Amino acid sequence: MTPPPPPLPYLLHTPVSSARVHHAALGNQDFYDSYEADEDVVRRLAAIGYPARAVARAGRAFHLRAVTHATETLGLHQVLDIGPGLPPHTSVDTHSIATLYTGGRARTLYADADPIVVARWDPWLQGHCVRAVALDLRQPEALLAEADAHFDLRYPVAVVATGVLHDIEDQDQPHACMRRIMDALVPGSVLVLSHLTYEENPPLVHQAETVLRKAGLTSRARGFEDIARFFDGLTAVGPGLVPVSQWYPTGADSDDRSVVHTCGGVGIK
Repeated sequence: MTPPPPPLPYLLHTPVSSARVHHAALGNQDFYDSYEADEDVVRRLAAIGYPARAVARAGRAFHLRAVTHATETLGLHQVLDIGPGLPPHTSVDTHSIATLYTGGRARTLYADADPIVVARWDPWLQGHCVRAVALDLRQPEALLAEADAHFDLRYPVAVVATGVLHDIEDQDQPHACMRRIMDALVPGSVLVLSHLTYEENPPLVHQAETVLRKAGLTSRARGFEDIARFFDGLTAVGPGLVPVSQWYPTGADSDDRSVVHTCGGVGIK
């Protein structure tokens, strides 16, 4: 594996970010990718009984299984990963999975609103088949323009939005933004989505949201029906919208019955 890039000088003193907090919660972060303030948020969540590390790891495992399913089983070779977070230096990533199962046909576009995330991805991306751009899910037209430039939109695209939609407030119309993206894609395109939910323990999840908001982060957990609306007009793949640990679990995942306050699913157009 290629050694990671050295720290970027201008990143040494930055506010807490959702990408770095998630990276810290995964527990395999490197010194240059999360800072004491990010680690402190994870500790504060643990102090109220919120299983931040289990949530992050279950979400990541779902992401890997669902992207594998979209590329290997469903045969899609174009992947738009929105809000990918920091590069997972100690495990596989979206474009590696796409390349593994689709060979030279694979094209991946990472889009993240955080320019620090894009700066971290750039040194890891090689070749014209994979790019990272600083774009927000709340900019669907700009995202579609980049997708049109990078992909061949005559063919289906797998849109991956795992752990990003709960960073968007209702007034920013996340359902409409996602619908605009999916409406622009051809039949056979797929939506891979996971989202924080309060269904299993509303008081605890809302308390966790308070911790995150006090740290300067947006957090908007939603109920099952509200999350299911993201799949309006799509056909469910596999078990549908379920707790992420229950979506086609494999290996150790099948034995995990932890409550991770996140549901996920895959829908096909």
